[in-house]
Amino acid sequence: MLISDISFCLRAMQREIEFVYLNFRNHPRGRTMLDALIEADFVPALVIEEASLPGQDGVEEQRSVLKELDDFVEIGDVEALCRKKNIPYRIVENHNDTACVDLIRAASIHLAVLGDTRIIKESVIHECNLGIINVHPGLLPEIRGNNPYVWAILEGKAQGVTVHFIDKGVDTGPILLRRVLSEVPSSYPELIRSINILCGEALVESLRQLGSGTFSIALQPTECSPTRKAASVDLKRVAAQKLQECGVNA
Repeated sequence: MLISDISFCLRAMQREIEFVYLNFRNHPRGRTMLDALIEADFVPALVIEEASLPGQDGVEEQRSVLKELDDFVEIGDVEALCRKKNIPYRIVENHNDTACVDLIRAASIHLAVLGDTRIIKESVIHECNLGIINVHPGLLPEIRGNNPYVWAILEGKAQGVTVHFIDKGVDTGPILLRRVLSEVPSSYPELIRSINILCGEALVESLRQLGSGTFSIALQPTECSPTRKAASVDLKRVAAQKLQECGVNA
């Protein structure tokens, strides 16, 4: 995205505009963010969820982690929430398929906000001429890629979230907002929940800043540390143990 395109996008977003919300079907992080948006009166004009095996694997993995919490509560079905709130809802097999592009085009929606999704391809990005906003569950540009909270534990880096526009790279788009997690829990499930909540809070804060014209934007450096791959089960287990040990020794 060019600087001139960014400026146009941000000026346009100071008006009340409609946006589409994309998410893996019933992903806990995506649902937490959607709840935060609705509570703050940022109601999507359309919700498109992807029902796919990769998406479902991610949903079940995070749900299994959150179920370890003593006060775990099922997040509920997003489609049911949309019916209750009178939000148009659609399901696709892949957010990058023409079916998703056709839905966005038919609804005349020019901005997208991502919950938890796969990497979005340029064909979808180009359909949203005001841009696509993502909330990365880690701090950019330090930790790009998958499972940034896991790599932050393993590498001894700060936990936080970053709201940014996406481009054709992986987590390389212009940054709107970074928020550091003030208190890092010693429990891995508590960390995941805290990151999910912070993602919702940061997204709402970003949209409020865009609406009031008080936003700032920062282009990411072209050179940075390597993009992280998805952490293995063993690495996640090591990270959880390290997190617990840090809490005990604090």
